[in-house]
Amino acid sequence: MKRTPSILLIIGVSLALLTACSKRDKVVHGVGDDDPEMIAAIAKARRTLPQFWQTFEKRDRGETNFSLKIKITDKTRIEHFWLTDIERQDGKVMATIKNSPNIVANVKRGDRLEIPEAKIQDWSYMRGGKMIGNETIKPMLKTMRAEEAAALKGFLEDP
Repeated sequence: MKRTPSILLIIGVSLALLTACSKRDKVVHGVGDDDPEMIAAIAKARRTLPQFWQTFEKRDRGETNFSLKIKITDKTRIEHFWLTDIERQDGKVMATIKNSPNIVANVKRGDRLEIPEAKIQDWSYMRGGKMIGNETIKPMLKTMRAEEAAALKGFLEDP
């Protein structure tokens, strides 16, 4: 398939960006937690979380790769993580940290965590080769190289 290398590149770039850190540590693409567009993106993701859960439960259009994004704090250090292998039952959400920490030391890749829904900052899943959700990547598009931003916009269902 001719699209495979470009899709792999987009996924690689997306994963790198998905591990964005706070302004107090390392800011990815110049967008920190205090950026007004980032604040709005997190608010939108929180507001649409019921849509994520509805799709997570039904998966009637071939949806895959469900992920949740949370912020982990270790004293004064902050880092954002995407979690996968999500389980939701009896009002509890369990998920596994997908990436290795670069800043905090109180978690590691592969840790299984119970996540209070109030701590979820973003969500995403794949449908038909497009990423749904991932609101927190959208404020970063304006600070990326044009080619990088265009590739990601083409990968997102609603850029």
